[in-house]
Amino acid sequence: MKKITLQEIADQLGVSKFAVSRALSGKDGVSGETRERITAKALELGYLRAADVAAMRPAIHIIFNDHDPVNSELWMQMQNGIQREADSSGYQVQIHWTAEPERVENIARASAGIVLVGQHDVKTLAVLKALGRPVVRLGWVLPLEQVDQVTGADHEAGNAIGQYLIARGHRRIGFVHGSRVLRGRMERLFGLREALLTSDQASVVEVQFGEEGFANAFLALKTEGELPTALFCAHDSLGVHVVSELHRMGLRVPDDISVVGYGDFAAATQISPPLTTVRLPGADMGIAAFRLLLERMNSNRPALPPQRLMLVPQLVERASVRTLSQGLD
Repeated sequence: MKKITLQEIADQLGVSKFAVSRALSGKDGVSGETRERITAKALELGYLRAADVAAMRPAIHIIFNDHDPVNSELWMQMQNGIQREADSSGYQVQIHWTAEPERVENIARASAGIVLVGQHDVKTLAVLKALGRPVVRLGWVLPLEQVDQVTGADHEAGNAIGQYLIARGHRRIGFVHGSRVLRGRMERLFGLREALLTSDQASVVEVQFGEEGFANAFLALKTEGELPTALFCAHDSLGVHVVSELHRMGLRVPDDISVVGYGDFAAATQISPPLTTVRLPGADMGIAAFRLLLERMNSNRPALPPQRLMLVPQLVERASVRTLSQGLD
């Protein structure tokens, strides 16, 4: 492995070599936040040894798999929740964006505990298991994966949206999404289908699209029969796109078709009409992840089996859903 230099650390972080030098030597002239970013990157790249970092204030490390524009707002909320809770407990927090198992190993050796956010492959999980560090995952895990997990109640949220739309007279509901790979989105679909079992006349149709675009996938439903009167979108960004496309096609929201999002991110209130959606408690999910991690790090009692902790989202009603009729069949 080639030797890592101060300039390489500086280039990756967009700071000066001078700032990197002062941060790693413990001198003044850089903010606490910048010092922690530089220390985290130096550890990740292998410039600092685990023993060097272990001598500092105890740290937990948040490892994001990759930049994700869809989930970036949620991830920032989670990060803020972790940082607030860690500060009050005397821990520093260091942030990393990497999917490389070698870098994850460097990080974990100096860490009191790890929070994994997003999708991570089995090699990364194997590295952490071999080191025996406490780990909590924010997001979906493999079936029976032996790790603590904090997530939103996706299935329950999908069920709640189904009941909400049925009560407003909708009987043909479309679930709009892209890939079937992401577990949380599929759980929302399964919950939606479960809710519609209470109505003999209700049905769910998947509006799944890729490069062909939403409009083509939506119009193709005409060949299958009646178009949906409501669309439940897998996330708010997709909901904004769908509303824009429906308007372009000459359909009015909610007069002609209703749209529901998921997440309650900033985009949900920046369109007309603003989206009815499901608000995820992102900061609270971060707080819960840190508390669970802290319990694992400090407990002297025999460990319980890995836990699945689901925080309950909240339905937020806005102007993108029209009531067709009241009552169940």
